[in-house]
Amino acid sequence: MLPAYAPGDRVLVYTWAYGHREPAIGDVVVLRDPEMSARWLVKRVAAAPDIDGRVTVLGDHAGSSRDSRAFGAVDASAIVGRVVWSSGDSSR
Repeated sequence: MLPAYAPGDRVLVYTWAYGHREPAIGDVVVLRDPEMSARWLVKRVAAAPDIDGRVTVLGDHAGSSRDSRAFGAVDASAIVGRVVWSSGDSSR
């Protein structure tokens, strides 16, 4: 796994990614922070949506990441889109 995103990194988000399919395990997604709605989060999908449409998301740095371990699973509708490129990740 590559390092986490850093402040100042830019990301390209495919906002229509989930119009015809659900988020898949391993997808890197952008979502609104469920506890601070003015803040955006970039997280990796760790578990596919359950039957009520909630998704478990985790950060790549377990020790310092605010993710589903802190705020629980999030509604799939809270996901804005899938990250398809970033300035901090040369593999995309």
